Amino acid sequence: MVTKPSGTSQGPFALNPPHPKHTPHETPQPAGLPTAGTVAGMSDLFSDASPPPPTPERISPIEFEVTVPVPPEHAAAGFAEHIHLWWPVEDLSVWGAGSFFDLEDNALVETSVDEVEAVWAEVSRTEQSTRLEMVWRHHPDGGTPTDLTIEFLRGPGNGTTLSLVHDGWNTEARSKTERELYQNFWPLALTKFQRFMGGTP
Repeated sequence: MVTKPSGTSQGPFALNPPHPKHTPHETPQPAGLPTAGTVAGMSDLFSDASPPPPTPERISPIEFEVTVPVPPEHAAAGFAEHIHLWWPVEDLSVWGAGSFFDLEDNALVETSVDEVEAVWAEVSRTEQSTRLEMVWRHHPDGGTPTDLTIEFLRGPGNGTTLSLVHDGWNTEARSKTERELYQNFWPLALTKFQRFMGGTP
């Protein structure tokens, strides 16, 4: 079980200025390429073009929760500040055994034994020790993003219920495959967090 860390009153979810390497940037438009307006103006030249594919439909989010026998602020600290101690790298990581996971510079970062980094998620919104929202990327090189929300709710006695919602899935084959992976992964990962915090499944 971890104890409440010392530090500022902002709590474990305080947003810091983003690290330069995690700051998104715009890709410049290569010179000489037609603009969107130019392409649209040529549409009448291709009257036999195939219709656009149907828009994928959204599918239900993944939802899971566990309870831990510590107050919300302790549970939040255990999740955010000690994630490297309970994250199951053997089940979800780029480099496997030896990888180090950490929430740093408003991002969930995996670092290999060779000090190579992969960004799994960017923190988009926080509420002090109670809520953490992230833009999740299954492919750290910039795959289709999904939305992860984690709440730390006061539970029975002096305990906490951690509630996870992973949303943003659709009917595309790749999205459905990734959703199935996380449907199995999150219960496994959060059960490890629960045990790390002194709880029992």
